[in-house]
Amino acid sequence: MGFDENTLFFAAGICSLAVALTILSVWYQNSRDSFLLWGCLGMILLGTGAVLYYAGPLPLATASIIAFTLESLGFILLILGSRQISGRAVRSRFLIVLAIAVISATVLPILAGQTGTGTAIFNLTSALLLLLTAKEYFHVYREAPVPVTGMIALYVLTAISFFLCGAVILYERQWVMTAIPSNWAENINAITAIIGITGIGALSLNFTQSRIARRHANDARTDSLTGLLNRRALYDVLTDNELQLGDSVVIFDLDAFKSINDTHGHIIGDEVLGTFSNVLRSHVRCEALISRVGGEEFVLVLRQKQNSEVLAMADAIRKAFAATVFEALAGDFSTTTSAGIAFCTPGDRDFLTVFHRADAALYRAKHLGRNKVCTELHSVA
Repeated sequence: MGFDENTLFFAAGICSLAVALTILSVWYQNSRDSFLLWGCLGMILLGTGAVLYYAGPLPLATASIIAFTLESLGFILLILGSRQISGRAVRSRFLIVLAIAVISATVLPILAGQTGTGTAIFNLTSALLLLLTAKEYFHVYREAPVPVTGMIALYVLTAISFFLCGAVILYERQWVMTAIPSNWAENINAITAIIGITGIGALSLNFTQSRIARRHANDARTDSLTGLLNRRALYDVLTDNELQLGDSVVIFDLDAFKSINDTHGHIIGDEVLGTFSNVLRSHVRCEALISRVGGEEFVLVLRQKQNSEVLAMADAIRKAFAATVFEALAGDFSTTTSAGIAFCTPGDRDFLTVFHRADAALYRAKHLGRNKVCTELHSVA
């Protein structure tokens, strides 16, 4: 025995609820991915609306108003989730106005007795909302091309199927309905909805897992306190992109940092480290690698900069940090940093060769009284 579209839509509603529960369980384990929660809530509203519309005991007009309202809100929540995926600002006012406009455009004709008109408008606005959702995924295409392409395709196909449903009603001028619409477009929409819900759910989970994997990989390469590259990440990058003639290595070491921890505590010490990392970022506006390689030791790798420019940049960083005042219970204080610079030469074998020369220059800066920048040849007070 075959299935009519009502059965298929009911199945789509149940499928939507099942996918929502699956997404909810994944969000529970990764609560920082809030887009999963909004996607889950959207799926729940879509599934509930479909079940009430196709299997509920309510009169058609009442069922249509409740179901279309729930499903429209569900589509709005999918847009909200997709904007959070792309990291773009969520325009709450726009979404609220959009929800009110869509629901009003759908419900008012039904209240006026034109159930068919309201149903057609619901299908057309649903197509629009799905296309707006698909549009957001273009912003994260490079992050995971395969699952994102799949989700965009499914959203667009589902939008087309909703558009066809609305277009058929308008073409046949079914302004007033006494029964749930039944035609070839509804059949296509039912099948597309089932495929779209399951496919988008699976691809969303795939996208989430790939994002989690990248996040873990990034965490393994990042210093948790400063957000800079850690030693391992620096070496990995330089293994793949070796130093060239014209590159330089600058090693910074915070002066008397142990005494800061001993006098003011580790929380203030962490603040000093974070502040210095911000000073580095604010002064480096060219192609460079910035890394924290030890407790209070930082490495700056500059690409294709003149020796005089490197020296001036390092000294500007030194001066800016020395001018920073830190507040502490034991009294406000300031501190300094020393730096050693080495320039890549034709005879250098690898990064470590240049690094060791920069380290030797740093030792000279410390030996000369700290708060200095030294190269292999001279120092800057």
